[in-house]
Amino acid sequence: MNHPECEFNRRDFLTIASAVSLTASLGIKSTQSAENQPPGIKIIDTNVSLFQWPFRQLPLEDTQTLVNKLQGLGMEQAWAGSYEGILHRDITSVNQRLVVECRRFPQLVPIGSINPTLPDWEQDLQQCSEKHQMPGIRLHPNYHGYTLKDPRLLTLLQQATAAGLFVQLAVSLEDIRTQHQSLQVADVELSPLPELAEKVPGLRLQLLNAKPRPDLINKLSQVPGIFFDTARVESTDGVPALMERLPAGRVLFGTHAPFLIPEAALVRVHESSILDTAALNSVLADNATQFLAVSKPTPDSPAKFRVKKQDSNKPTLPIQISGLPAKEVLEEYHIWDSYFTPAHSHPGRDGSSSLITEIDRAMPAIKAGKFEKLCYFPHVGIGTTTDRELEQKLKSHPELVEGPLTRWPDLLLGMIQLNANNVPASLDALKRWLQDGPMRGVYFPGGGPAALTCTHRNFDPLIERIADLNGVIMQHTWFITGGKKSQGMSTPSELAVLAKRFPQQKFICAHSGGEWERGIRAVRDSENILVETSGFDPTAGFIEMAVRELGANRIIFGSHLPSRSLGTELCKVTAAQISEADKRLILGTNFRQLLTPGSE
Repeated sequence: MNHPECEFNRRDFLTIASAVSLTASLGIKSTQSAENQPPGIKIIDTNVSLFQWPFRQLPLEDTQTLVNKLQGLGMEQAWAGSYEGILHRDITSVNQRLVVECRRFPQLVPIGSINPTLPDWEQDLQQCSEKHQMPGIRLHPNYHGYTLKDPRLLTLLQQATAAGLFVQLAVSLEDIRTQHQSLQVADVELSPLPELAEKVPGLRLQLLNAKPRPDLINKLSQVPGIFFDTARVESTDGVPALMERLPAGRVLFGTHAPFLIPEAALVRVHESSILDTAALNSVLADNATQFLAVSKPTPDSPAKFRVKKQDSNKPTLPIQISGLPAKEVLEEYHIWDSYFTPAHSHPGRDGSSSLITEIDRAMPAIKAGKFEKLCYFPHVGIGTTTDRELEQKLKSHPELVEGPLTRWPDLLLGMIQLNANNVPASLDALKRWLQDGPMRGVYFPGGGPAALTCTHRNFDPLIERIADLNGVIMQHTWFITGGKKSQGMSTPSELAVLAKRFPQQKFICAHSGGEWERGIRAVRDSENILVETSGFDPTAGFIEMAVRELGANRIIFGSHLPSRSLGTELCKVTAAQISEADKRLILGTNFRQLLTPGSE
């Protein structure tokens, strides 16, 4: 590793990616491997964790497997915390095991866990800084039982900053809707953070897995030293939107692997085509390098490390990363998207402007994913929104409903939103839009004025008529930890009851129930129910379980674009450890066969 061309001290060594030996030491390739990247690209993942997630086995939980994956995606360095730090109370041994594990993989930078509610936490902090030579620490206030107003946190931040450590604060680890029922943990309340940060001059604090409100982002943008990662930033243009709201240098790339699929975060950074090469470089590595570089050297740090510069005189080429398969592979999948959601709740006061704008907004991602068809869910004036003026306009001007299909005839399919609370109007809509019109099926919503639990007998005459018309049925479903949030919601278990009443009709269980481990089990014995893949974080292991329990022929891809990202949704399938034949079924074949039985 040593080379006379260039010298760096220990901290500088970390800033340029401590794994110079990464490419040589690991050999596994992905569909977009580091070998395919232009020279000059560097990616630093600021948010990974080692060891076992407490509630589920993850495909990448083995450190070697995780490192292989990150290397295959071109990531030179990863800042690693420990899942053990969430619930273990012997934090000293947690951090010791983390350091030992990271020594096996020089591209991993250990980030220690600190719990300020434990007695003598100060010694843990001292060990992280002085004994283990860590550049930073990671906090879990919601799991450790304190808030940002706790005076112990202020003391901790002051001491960490004085020691030259940065701080990572995990705002969440898992969507609160899908958590284990015995351990429901709310996201960290961030509203006290601006005032807290002002009390700690020199603080460098990165929020991990945050989805803060726009008003809070605006407040935090005014406070120096507050940074974000990209792990749970959503929508097809969410990363550039966050960067736009914050001062330069405040967004760092992070994946939240292995809990989330790392490819998803990589695709999300660039899928909008908004960021230029300099901006991409900044979020993927430069900001993290600068964030790490300000670390204060400790007195006993080794004086120098010698590291060979690679291609230092070569110009940086445009970044061409994606985390997706090559475009030729994507084209071979013939992707048909069953869950496209532009302006899903309201198309615009004029009946179409918001819808058209949202479709245009999704176009860069649609092209990047090489989608062939997308199915959206138009309102048709039967009370599926609370806007009476809009409802009347849509009913009396059907050309507004058909506008997107007319504008993009080779790209879009439609399934009307139906209102089971109004059976006569819904039957009329079925005649107008399925029997006589261009729509291919129906969508039963899970919220708003049209929501009704799908076991209600109002569904019976509607399902009978839809079956007569050979229509496709998409039912919104969610299992929410703690129970339903509104009476009209439907769960996969309730859809299974409806499906049993109509065994010849095929149903699509939207979002696989959200909490997919329960959702898959709930419909497992209902052969006429297929599950749809969108609407929740890119949690690792979802597709693998669905294929194992249902078979690939009962899974249908949905993108939820543009409110969700291409990375979140498409990578669930393309990155899954399943066969290419199964991927083709999920991404296109199954939905096409539903729409046109016997076509393949």
